[in-house]
Amino acid sequence: MTLKEKRIEWKAIYEAWKESGQSVAEWCRNHEIKVHQMYYWVKEFEQNNRDTESFDEPKWLTVQFDKESMDSIEEDFILLHAGAITVEVRQGVDINLLSDVVHVLQNQC
Repeated sequence: MTLKEKRIEWKAIYEAWKESGQSVAEWCRNHEIKVHQMYYWVKEFEQNNRDTESFDEPKWLTVQFDKESMDSIEEDFILLHAGAITVEVRQGVDINLLSDVVHVLQNQC
């Protein structure tokens, strides 16, 4: 089972528990689910508030350049700033790695 499939399955379990109005322990006893597993997923869904359908959708960031900055650039890289964090991106970057870095920054900043 892939992580996405597991996440979808647990999202359905989480939603069923939420609709029940029962405590986690009570609901888990009635449905033969391990309480510690349920608490993990409750924390995951409530803290991150991620929707399973949009989990793999790409996210785009706005990049703004001013004319003076562009005229003075001679290097073969760009700098991405997210709060106090700066990421240097060079030509030939692994786009999947850059995507993962941007995803982490979006969730942390």
